[in-house]
Amino acid sequence: MRFGNLRVCVLLSLSLVVSALSAQATCTVSSVCYGPGLGSDGLANTVVGGPWNNVVSYRFRAEHSGLLRQIHVYLIPDKPGYAGGTAGKINVTVNADDGTPAHNPSTTVLASYLISNPLAATPSIHFPILVFSTPPTLTQGQLYHIVFTNVDASPTVNYLSVDALYYVNPTIPGQPTISDVDSAVLVGGAGPTWVPRQGYTPVLELDYQDGWSSLNGYMEVWVGAPETISGANAVRETFTVSGTQRIVASASIRVARTSGTDSLIVRLEKGDGTLIEQGEIPATSLPLTSPASYVWVNFKFASAHTLLAGQSYHLQIGAAATSVYQAFPIRKGLAYGFQPTTYFTDGYAEFSQKGVWAGWTQWGVANRTDGDLQFYLGVAQSKPVPPPPSALTIMAVH
Repeated sequence: MRFGNLRVCVLLSLSLVVSALSAQATCTVSSVCYGPGLGSDGLANTVVGGPWNNVVSYRFRAEHSGLLRQIHVYLIPDKPGYAGGTAGKINVTVNADDGTPAHNPSTTVLASYLISNPLAATPSIHFPILVFSTPPTLTQGQLYHIVFTNVDASPTVNYLSVDALYYVNPTIPGQPTISDVDSAVLVGGAGPTWVPRQGYTPVLELDYQDGWSSLNGYMEVWVGAPETISGANAVRETFTVSGTQRIVASASIRVARTSGTDSLIVRLEKGDGTLIEQGEIPATSLPLTSPASYVWVNFKFASAHTLLAGQSYHLQIGAAATSVYQAFPIRKGLAYGFQPTTYFTDGYAEFSQKGVWAGWTQWGVANRTDGDLQFYLGVAQSKPVPPPPSALTIMAVH
């Protein structure tokens, strides 16, 4: 596992949580939320083969029925500590679920693809597209697994890693808008005995024969570039509603409090700055820790608001000058070939310094539009939108 330059091994004991939420990684087309609906503190690798001879599964619930033509994943075949030797030979299979309460991969293989030379994978070695010669048929609503097995003659010497989004402090559920059953990273050794990696979200795109694409195309986290929320400094997601109108009842945002006791201010406004509603989230809803601890917090609007298709809006987050909060975006994979239906295309994250708004600055590039705040708007419906997830304690062992 990795987070920044930190490598630890994590032993997790947990129970899976089933919810009625869609497996849609982004909320753009969801009936319960609008926005990315994802959070992350960084990227974390899981070795395929290597010293532990791991087998890895990406569990997902199909959102579409049809032939699965190809998948798009994130691999690390060329970095010491994450990969070794030739990077191995990786057999990637689509497996049915075993139907048990644990929802592990069954032995029923629906399709397979052999990455015979990961260091020559296309269109890139880090973000390869794997095209199945015989596309498997998936059924909407059913659970499946993408299983990575190192079939190299020396898998403990020649190996690579798969990369996923990762929470430093995992929650239940791991993402606020996705069931842990519907999206998970499982790791197994000889046997294998499968163990879910709580806090991991697969970077995985499914591309169907009929042109449908889904799941998660967020592939980077700008944890190293947080922006301050205090006084004249604020952050916002600016967006223009596509498709149909949304009737929203709440706003959830993932932020950290670094000092002070003033409330976090949530402001929903039109693109011209006209206020729709403003309210506060008490500071006590966010822990005050060092280093900063990011959590999901929720603000329920006094009444539901209709966001019209084709109209622009801002979800702005601010605070009094006597308190400091901070936030950072997650990056959409548009530069790496991920399809628009796997991330939030309607907007992007901005920050304000003394009233001047601009897109995020990262990797020496200013005013970027490929990052989103970790947020979502709850869509008004008969069933209440669930609150942000609760914290889960994990034990780190070497």
